[in-house]
Amino acid sequence: MPRVTDVSTVKLTFYPMAGSVVEQFDNLLQTLQWLDAVKPTPKEVYEWLRATFELSSYFARNVYTVILISSGLVSVRSERCYLTHDGRAVLDSASPVTLLEAFEKRFAGIAAVLEVLRAHNSVDAETLKATWFETVKKRFPKMQNWSKHSFSNQCRHRINWLRAMGFITVADGQYALSQEGWQLVLTHPPEAIAIQRHEIRKQEKQLQELALGNFQPFDPSIEKVRSLREVFVRDRAFRRIVTTQYEYCCAVCGFRLETPRSVYEAEAAHIIPKRKKGSDDPRNGISLCGTHHWAFDEGVISVRADNLTVITASYLEDRVSDASVQQILQLRGRHIRPVVNQDFVPSVEALAWHGQHIFLG
Repeated sequence: MPRVTDVSTVKLTFYPMAGSVVEQFDNLLQTLQWLDAVKPTPKEVYEWLRATFELSSYFARNVYTVILISSGLVSVRSERCYLTHDGRAVLDSASPVTLLEAFEKRFAGIAAVLEVLRAHNSVDAETLKATWFETVKKRFPKMQNWSKHSFSNQCRHRINWLRAMGFITVADGQYALSQEGWQLVLTHPPEAIAIQRHEIRKQEKQLQELALGNFQPFDPSIEKVRSLREVFVRDRAFRRIVTTQYEYCCAVCGFRLETPRSVYEAEAAHIIPKRKKGSDDPRNGISLCGTHHWAFDEGVISVRADNLTVITASYLEDRVSDASVQQILQLRGRHIRPVVNQDFVPSVEALAWHGQHIFLG
């Protein structure tokens, strides 16, 4: 029987900065702050890491290549090191969750370790690795071709990184989520962390195909049992298709705002809500800002099916002295922003349903 490595005895080589587990995230933030201020050469980074954290040349290079470059936190331009959007997001937020999201983009399957441990109170190393591999190889087809040696090493690296961040504890050979780990999975479901582009593209293709056929206002398969990951991926794909059709603007007021990481404020509202089994056909969607998404869902505003103009709830007429109400009333009669591709124009049937069942008349 092949020997199973006890990863609890392995040095934290995937995050090899000096210091205790608690200190290691602070070490990374210190490094990113220094990089941002100095814009050093790669050689200067090695020397700074060695001197600051008393690392050997091997570990200093490992920190540089894996933690900074391969993870996408730092890029090299004209022989100088600069923070990427992800690197700056980690530095500005000072949040391990943001770092986890950045790492998941480059090292797929880190969050899946948390999924496995959430489903078990505690688990031994062999079971953890086997269950993790069964989870990720369905999600990331390239992993199916990994050798046993690669699989074992890659799983160990991910476990060690999560241990270094304090999300996992090890006692008597059993692995479990720490208190911080439980807080993370309850507030940030690991299934939704850094969903891979190929997953979204696959769902986008399916939703785009829906838009080419006859419009189905309701999804008969809405009660089909899907994994939590599939739900998050489908929601992300729906949002991407709908918001891009409006160029990331609110269709009602035109508001458009993005972060340096190209994250847009625009939201994709279902015209017939998901709670009413509304379909994910892009024609059942409209791009709205947060305020007008809420107003649309609550029936405070709607869109006329015949001419695509905004209508406002009748109860607002009794509150015209309210400044917020006045801002809503000013939208009345305004044509919504046109879509980029006419195949994705909001469905007349869906808008008529919203006007009858959601709008407050």
